[in-house]
Amino acid sequence: MSRKQHQGIALITILVMVALATILAATIAKRQANTAENTAYLMRQNQSLLYAKSAEAFFSELLVDDAENAGEVDHLQENWAKPMPAFPVEDGYVSGVLQDESGKFNLNSLVNDDGTPNPLAKAWFEKLLLRVGLPEQLSEAVIDWQDADDETIGAMGAEASYYQGLPQGYLAPNKKFHSVEELKLVRGFEGKKYLQIADYVTAVPTSDSKVNINTAPAMVLVSLDPKLNINQVQQAIQQRQAKLEHFSNLNELWAIEPFSQVSDENRNAVNDLLGVQSNYFKAKIEVLLSERKRQFSTDLLRKDQTVSVIYRSMAPFNPLQQPTQ
Repeated sequence: MSRKQHQGIALITILVMVALATILAATIAKRQANTAENTAYLMRQNQSLLYAKSAEAFFSELLVDDAENAGEVDHLQENWAKPMPAFPVEDGYVSGVLQDESGKFNLNSLVNDDGTPNPLAKAWFEKLLLRVGLPEQLSEAVIDWQDADDETIGAMGAEASYYQGLPQGYLAPNKKFHSVEELKLVRGFEGKKYLQIADYVTAVPTSDSKVNINTAPAMVLVSLDPKLNINQVQQAIQQRQAKLEHFSNLNELWAIEPFSQVSDENRNAVNDLLGVQSNYFKAKIEVLLSERKRQFSTDLLRKDQTVSVIYRSMAPFNPLQQPTQ
């Protein structure tokens, strides 16, 4: 080979080596950038979680203070019901709101601790189902989801044989609800049907919890009796809210319009299911860091002037709003 040919091969070899070195350097730089980005993401996630837990602790202290100083009655004029103002942190803020889950119908009240259905709770739940536009017989499926046996309690009930027969089969837990989201898996509450009732039910871990009439949504209260009109109930609640009034006992509820129209029979049927105290709350917390928003939910149980965490979730929710009726 001539000298020029040798020089040409050497030049090509050098160019190839330079190209490979450039590609290798670019690959390393890209991997380093990805690693740095992933590390920064994890750091933001951890930092957001720490901020959320700080807000969670703040709400817990509010609930403890309320229990120590005004524990006999809970209502929406108290400090715990006021939204947490956006608290500035480095490169963002933390905000949140505490919502009373005790103002909603407890799905776990449908089955007693001994595993038998609660007929009074079932009757009320069926009225609530009708109010939101769902068949009242769906109460059977909710009870079957919790009770220990494998026998359906009615035509709309559902046990293992039904759920295993679905395209992506699963089993009913035969235990109390851990969260309201479980209701999406229950027969009759698929898709948008779940959304029709989701705002009015909760999953308080005890079956003997009572619905707080001071914090219950109008839809929950109107379901107490078929005679009640939703517009009249909403108006009555709004008027009391405007006057900063609340119920100190059940008799005060039955004494005002339109609840005075409720028959003695229906009052007696729900009296044991109603109260004016709250022990189960949901903290909804938003953390904004580096222009990225993260949302956290925590279910809190208050008992004997102490607050414990029952359930945490990082599932997104609607924008924060002050608790309303």
